[in-house]
Amino acid sequence: MPLDQKLAENQIIDFDAETFVEGIWNTELMKVYNNAPDIDLLIDSLKQHPKSTFAKNGNSLGIGNIGYFRVKGQGEVLQINENNVLLQTANNTVEIETEFIFGNAIRDASGLIKINDFDDTSDFNSISEMINDRIRKELIPSFSSELKIHQTVRFEGAVELNREHLTLSQLEVIPFTLKIIP
Repeated sequence: MPLDQKLAENQIIDFDAETFVEGIWNTELMKVYNNAPDIDLLIDSLKQHPKSTFAKNGNSLGIGNIGYFRVKGQGEVLQINENNVLLQTANNTVEIETEFIFGNAIRDASGLIKINDFDDTSDFNSISEMINDRIRKELIPSFSSELKIHQTVRFEGAVELNREHLTLSQLEVIPFTLKIIP
């Protein structure tokens, strides 16, 4: 039975964030992050034209100064820390988060999921929880166990930036994909 018919008949539908995330992970989310801008090009654009870059590349939930950006890139491992990995890309040092995977960066940077699509904000927030949980449990352990200094890592992920207090040195990337390049 279609969703609109269930709603018309007042049938209760429980939202299952885990199933929702599973349904978009390898399709919509993967596609959006595969097409992310290169992090070095994004940083250069933000330095030269912050206002237009925020408008063109950033996603936000409404008014305010916070914008979420999809990014991808490749870099050499400089340092492996308890909570993150420092990579040197062609032009910048970036921090790949490996411990504190929380917040809404991956969900909101994707631009795929809108708060207005949900009657209950707890359902909307549970999507971020499931995305972050999957990254913590599936992506980070296999990546961290194989990682060594001077290896090359390819990544896709999201960054959160404040347009009024724009700091572009050592951006903190919440990863969506991580691949060690032999």
